[in-house]
Amino acid sequence: MALVETSIQINKPAKAVFAHITNVEGMKNEYVEKIEIDGPLRAGLKYKIHTKAGGRTIVTNQEVLAFEQDKMISTKTIAAPPASDVISTYILEESGGGTKLTLQTEAVLTPPGMPSMPGMEDMMRNQMIAGFNATLAQMKKAIEG
Repeated sequence: MALVETSIQINKPAKAVFAHITNVEGMKNEYVEKIEIDGPLRAGLKYKIHTKAGGRTIVTNQEVLAFEQDKMISTKTIAAPPASDVISTYILEESGGGTKLTLQTEAVLTPPGMPSMPGMEDMMRNQMIAGFNATLAQMKKAIEG
């Protein structure tokens, strides 16, 4: 597994940022149609996310691996083969009157069935970082208002 990491500065305290990223109802969007969850997020909690893609619903199993109020949350997406599991961690650090929000993801960059050629892992890493940067920018906009 490779570690892919990016971060953004958000001009709000860590408490506000953490409240946003752990708001289960806020996870719903045009793709996420339903979340099956039993109680608040906490270490060890398992839940399911129902996502719509290509006219069908895909259910992914999630597990909260670590949870530290206003500081960090780590989740594991349990993938159906041939895909690989993915671990995503948000780390919050007070910084300059705001919060540095770092997203770390541990993933297999060339899953089974993908061609393995020179530069493939770098291409996948760059695509992931671009997507994560877009996600963090949207979060920043939503949190800062």
